[in-house]
Amino acid sequence: MQDSTPSIPSDVAPPRITRRHALIGLAALLAQAGFWSNPLSAAMPAATAAPKAAPGSMLFYTLSQEITGHQDLRTETAARIEQAMRTNVPGFAEHLPALGALVKTGQPAKDLLAAATATDASLRELALAIVAAWYTGTVAGNAAQGTKSIVVAYAEALMYRTVADGQVVPTYCNYGPLWWLKAPPPVLVSAPVAPKPAPAPATTGTPEPKGKQVQ
Repeated sequence: MQDSTPSIPSDVAPPRITRRHALIGLAALLAQAGFWSNPLSAAMPAATAAPKAAPGSMLFYTLSQEITGHQDLRTETAARIEQAMRTNVPGFAEHLPALGALVKTGQPAKDLLAAATATDASLRELALAIVAAWYTGTVAGNAAQGTKSIVVAYAEALMYRTVADGQVVPTYCNYGPLWWLKAPPPVLVSAPVAPKPAPAPATTGTPEPKGKQVQ
């Protein structure tokens, strides 16, 4: 019985495995072993993926710019505030278009608030709630209605801009250790006006004529 195993020709050299190929193969094996040993490596069903936040409306973003007086607000933060206010503020969806109709380009915030007050008290409350949300970074809840406050932003809260020249956002030590021991920056106010000198008091009696000598 003859052996059917094919013979390798003597002039054919076996494939040479280089050091580079060996390292690549070892890295691939380690990566695969780490992947399968990780309990989080299992693919999540599409239904359990985190839902994306609903995009905010341009009406709310424009209204936020006018009522706060800040034109550099982030659209992502505006969308989160709007979504939170739709949850926590009763009547938000109904009052937002009415308040937005009062917006005029370049209108001072105080004029917009005055127009809202003259139109409807509920519009004034909504305008103030929008300002409070942007300045505190939180949309307040109502315990009686079963809603909790929603924190939307922290470092972006507008209240920190007022003192940004001498105070950083709490927990952010941008000025080095013990920075609060240094003198605060000068306040940009006008110098006090020097008081005018008081007029000399009026004299009493009859003044002596010039050149007359007293005996």
